[in-house]
Amino acid sequence: MTEFEIRNGIKKVIANVSDIDLEEIGDAASFKEDLSLDSLVLLEIAVDIGLQFQLDIPEEQLMQLHTVQDTVALVQQCLVAKV
Repeated sequence: MTEFEIRNGIKKVIANVSDIDLEEIGDAASFKEDLSLDSLVLLEIAVDIGLQFQLDIPEEQLMQLHTVQDTVALVQQCLVAKV
């Protein structure tokens, strides 16, 4: 799976959970500052991302995610470790 596919999948999850238009979600968007997402929405996004990519992401790693790019990097890392 390419970085582009991962990024688009993550953005789609964010858009579905938060009702933010997909086009408004930048690659470097901050979840709290740019997208105004609260911790409950972030938890729902994390669960949906785990389901979409079939990953079990440790909670301590989820707590360190602040941007779309952070999330892309973590999903890539978890997918590589899964192989």
